[in-house]
Amino acid sequence: MTGSPASPRGLGDIIITSRGFGEYRAMFDLADLPLAGLSILDCPGGASGFPAGARALGARVVGVDPAYAIPPGVLIPRARRDTLYGNRYVRDHPELYVFEWFTDADDHALSRLASLDAFAADFAGPDDRYVAAVLPELPFADRSFDLVLSGHLLFTYPDHLDQAAHLAALRELVRVSRSEVRVFPLVDTTATGSPYLDHLRRAIAADGAETELRRVPYHFQRGADTMLVIGVPQGRTGQSPPVR
Repeated sequence: MTGSPASPRGLGDIIITSRGFGEYRAMFDLADLPLAGLSILDCPGGASGFPAGARALGARVVGVDPAYAIPPGVLIPRARRDTLYGNRYVRDHPELYVFEWFTDADDHALSRLASLDAFAADFAGPDDRYVAAVLPELPFADRSFDLVLSGHLLFTYPDHLDQAAHLAALRELVRVSRSEVRVFPLVDTTATGSPYLDHLRRAIAADGAETELRRVPYHFQRGADTMLVIGVPQGRTGQSPPVR
């Protein structure tokens, strides 16, 4: 993916984040969605506790992240450093956050570190559950997953990923989905809305997919309470009913 300025704003470099199952359910508005039997792609997965939690409820979850090529003994300490770095950013910029989901910065740190522990207990290196790959080239056939989730990469780092990179990534996520793609958040790490969003929605619509901005029951970054939902066209071969 393209776009990498010398001095990116906000959080800076792309970090490996650790979010838990409950946080994922709220970010992507999954509370009313029966997970049992669903095939779900989490891309990028980072050091998330979501795959293990969703599998415990009967879902088939595949996480994708280039970081999965890193040996666990190196990846887990790096993810811990990134988690603590992200927490320092929260402490240094309280004006960018709303403490509704987390009670305070200490609660944020404890939650994220617990999510990292869940990931560490489940991750033993790349396999069919944790695939080392990079958008916009995923090693899956068309329509491989019932639901595709993409959190905290697209729209989050506009100084690293330009408009063309965003469109290529969204098209690839649509390609591997049978029903819906859900992307969260739609602001960057300075709580600024994406300059690409309207153009990308028009481009995706021109491809034949419907897009929707849907409020979610989660608010941590200021202004980040909405996800982009892309409904995959159902006229292709092997169509499946939409996820609702």
